[in-house]
Amino acid sequence: MTAIVAEATVACRSDARRVWEAITDTERLNRIMGMSRVTTRPLRDASAARYLVSTHLGGLPVEYEERPFEWIYPRRFKILRRMRSGPLHTLEIAYALESRPDGGTDVKLRLSLDPRYRVLSPFVRFMGGLSVRDLEGAIAAMDASIQEGKGVAPPSHRTSVSNAAFARAEAALREAEPGRRPLVDRLLAHVADADDLEISRIRPFVLADDWNADRHAFISVCLSAVRAGLLELRWEIVCPSCRTATDVLPSLASLSEHGACQLCDLEFAVDLEEAVEATFAPARAVREVDVGPYCIGGPARTPHVLVQAILPAGGSATLACPKEEGRYRLFVRGGAAASVDVRAGAPRELRVSAPGVGASGGGEPYLVAPEGSLVVESSDGDERHVKLERLGWTDQAARARVLTALPAFRRDFSQDILRPGVALKVARVCLFFSDLTGSTKLYADAGDAAAFKLVHDHFDVVIGLIERNNGTLVKTIGDAVMAVFADDLDGLLGAVAILHAFEDFRGGGEHRMSTHIKVGVFGGPCYVVTANGILDYFGQTVNVAARLQGEAKSGELVVEEALVDRAIQLKALPEAFVVERYDARLKGIAAPVRVARIRVAPG
Repeated sequence: MTAIVAEATVACRSDARRVWEAITDTERLNRIMGMSRVTTRPLRDASAARYLVSTHLGGLPVEYEERPFEWIYPRRFKILRRMRSGPLHTLEIAYALESRPDGGTDVKLRLSLDPRYRVLSPFVRFMGGLSVRDLEGAIAAMDASIQEGKGVAPPSHRTSVSNAAFARAEAALREAEPGRRPLVDRLLAHVADADDLEISRIRPFVLADDWNADRHAFISVCLSAVRAGLLELRWEIVCPSCRTATDVLPSLASLSEHGACQLCDLEFAVDLEEAVEATFAPARAVREVDVGPYCIGGPARTPHVLVQAILPAGGSATLACPKEEGRYRLFVRGGAAASVDVRAGAPRELRVSAPGVGASGGGEPYLVAPEGSLVVESSDGDERHVKLERLGWTDQAARARVLTALPAFRRDFSQDILRPGVALKVARVCLFFSDLTGSTKLYADAGDAAAFKLVHDHFDVVIGLIERNNGTLVKTIGDAVMAVFADDLDGLLGAVAILHAFEDFRGGGEHRMSTHIKVGVFGGPCYVVTANGILDYFGQTVNVAARLQGEAKSGELVVEEALVDRAIQLKALPEAFVVERYDARLKGIAAPVRVARIRVAPG
């Protein structure tokens, strides 16, 4: 049966990249058009489709295979759906973007519908025409929103807040965060006024950047908002390839050591650095949000993917390379991948085999010319999708590594811990160890009560400065402190601030001059586990940090030399504070560690 085709061209005033950003957000586009929600079931056959979707089209229930979308950024994308029920065999929507000399963009729409029965053709033709007109209107509205400076898309549906619950949460949040009123005001307004799509998944670092706010300050406000009953905290498991959430969990206790992505046909290790992102949503008592989904695909979900195509079983797919030179990644569903260098003077066309794709020449990347073609060939019986990805992108994810190192999280969410036996890797954290020197003699000279008070007064100084420098206490061990920082530089500067503060502390009362503090700081990978009811850190990085504290003398900090040089280069640390540089040979550590010894007071 001949397909029914409806076409239209929308003349947009915005440039192609902005229009692309708007129309490829298919979740929002479908909401604006009044489409129905979708439900999904996984598919595990030889086709490219990974999900079976159920929804309504034109008021009729339908089921279709959700195939990966195909696109070339920012020029065109296509959606092909093979229907398993309903009035159609197939539905295909194609968008082509053409830049005009005046800076605007023509968006050419093509909707192709293949009726299941000939008798349905008039109905299908009528519904196709309506759909194209709706798409024209939605794209025009998006373009107008861009031109008016309101963002890439107009608001979709907005549910209302429960006034009583919102008022209670507002009062509690204002009481908890009296010093951050502007951020509190903006968050409250966002929860009350943002449309359902915006508010259903709050990425705190994205909002903080949009509002030119400090990330740590804003995420602390979000955590306070959870305690106040305004927001809910969620943990998303993120696929390392498509970088979308494969699962959403209510607590760290629900995490396992391994995750899987149905779309990418990929299993991966869960780590707190890359695979777990903290997001927020309004508490249900405050606002019942329509979370959808209305679409599960679309280029806007994976903005790092420049080109995506279907690789037929036993066939080939051609990927158009970008004009910008640089390093990219070729990925084939199932996990096969290779590096691709787009470089002037390279071949205009390169053919590679997949699956099992691997860079040529013993690990060297494939070379292709800018705007050249990468032809991927398949010899097996599975239909897959293949994509070319940017390697670098702006990371605005609030990683679990960062959140679990914040004082507000440790203080208010200590019950949110990993289940026993689960150890999750963190690519890098900064560990801090301090020890109060002279404390044994202090107990003998001052007595237990006075010594105990002095030790706890010293904790107030140390822990307060750790938190003011974006770190958090892990635990105290006698009169020693273990803390963690998400950023190495924060750990170094926090330690230096503590050395400064301790000079004043020692002059503040009887017996204090007989004590001092020594500190070790070291950053690197480690594992996070639950131990004795708290989130704790284990591994060689922890051992090195503890050994560096042992290397320090009273009133000193011992830290990796490279971090000190970075701080000096940034003018965050005076070079005069460095009194020695040397190779430290640490007990239980095979290789020497190049360190610097820091003292803030004259020796």
